[in-house]
Amino acid sequence: MPLWNKVKEFFKKIENGDFRLAEKVEEKAEVALARILNVPEFVEKYLDIDTRLRLRKTCSIIREIIYDKSLHIDYLRYTCSGNSIEISTKDGFKVLYESIHGKLRVTNGDRVRVINAKNETEKIEIIQRDLKSILGSKKLRIDTIRIEHQRPSYFVDEYCYWRSLGSQGEQPLTGMIALQNTFNLVPNKVKISKLEYCIDEETDVFIEIMKTIDPDHLQFFQLIRSGHDCWTPFVNLYNLEQWRRLKSLDVRCPQLTVSNIIRFYSHFENAHLNIGSFHDISDETPLQNSIMMIKDVSYISDITNFVFFQKLLQNPNLKQFKVKSRYCMSDTDFEEINASLQQYNTKNAPYQCWVNIPYPDSDKKLQLLVKKRIIWFKGPCYVEEEVKEENAEEIEDDDW
Repeated sequence: MPLWNKVKEFFKKIENGDFRLAEKVEEKAEVALARILNVPEFVEKYLDIDTRLRLRKTCSIIREIIYDKSLHIDYLRYTCSGNSIEISTKDGFKVLYESIHGKLRVTNGDRVRVINAKNETEKIEIIQRDLKSILGSKKLRIDTIRIEHQRPSYFVDEYCYWRSLGSQGEQPLTGMIALQNTFNLVPNKVKISKLEYCIDEETDVFIEIMKTIDPDHLQFFQLIRSGHDCWTPFVNLYNLEQWRRLKSLDVRCPQLTVSNIIRFYSHFENAHLNIGSFHDISDETPLQNSIMMIKDVSYISDITNFVFFQKLLQNPNLKQFKVKSRYCMSDTDFEEINASLQQYNTKNAPYQCWVNIPYPDSDKKLQLLVKKRIIWFKGPCYVEEEVKEENAEEIEDDDW
């Protein structure tokens, strides 16, 4: 047989799979890659999130190796608004998902893919796969994660989807469902130090996400509630271990009432609360009324209404507890509060001034400043240098 014919026959056998060369080459490449990825600290030092996302799609062996490696993210941002979802970090990683006429457009840097998606369920599954590549790492650690959930003018695809299910009222956005599902699928509690959550409205998604966070690592929580409609307190949130063990809190919610502050917020070491008003007709014990009734500590300890102050005085690690209101308290209330606190003004300083309330059986003092738009407690662990600049600006604000 001529040599040329032998060569053609040889390549024909390769194409027919008689020699299975393609599988052998693929197996060797897979094994070689696995060995490289298993080099100590190789993945942690040299593979960014984008590279991990790509490798996850190669094969199950590589995917498991990636999942088993440590992943430390300084700052992760997840934004869900209307028909778009964005995942990004401060290191330059950014993926944008856009729902357009029954399709999902995925933009990652200069790479753009348009995926046919029959319904919202398929879109959720696509987003989940990428999210799991990040949140599914068994040794994941995130310093700060910011979740933004903005109410859209419902876009057609999603509106039709929820309507087809017979849903009533507001429903979570596609991106929020994908995020919740991914958190629920992760093998371990997620180690997050700081959680920032910005919402227009309440959904159960937030509570479900909070449940999956490791309470041993969560140190700070920021809640920004930008909507102005009726607000239902997060009763389920207040019962979570993650909430009870939090150290620091920053809540910006115009609808937050004084009664809820008294019941659920006094255990924090460092709390900043921005509310709409100190007075609410639904509150039985407005905060300024409680302050006006402070006469001495022994009297306070016998009255149930002063649980808030009892907790502050019983918190040995208290740094500060600051409540700022959008609207000023009345001149009458303000004058009455100052009069009730005058006995603690041992230096006879002109108001507004810091007054010192003694801790029971201790030489420590709970400092209190009341202005028309601020009620501010400083505990024994307050460190002036930590917030010196911020405090100076607030004290100089004549509107308070």
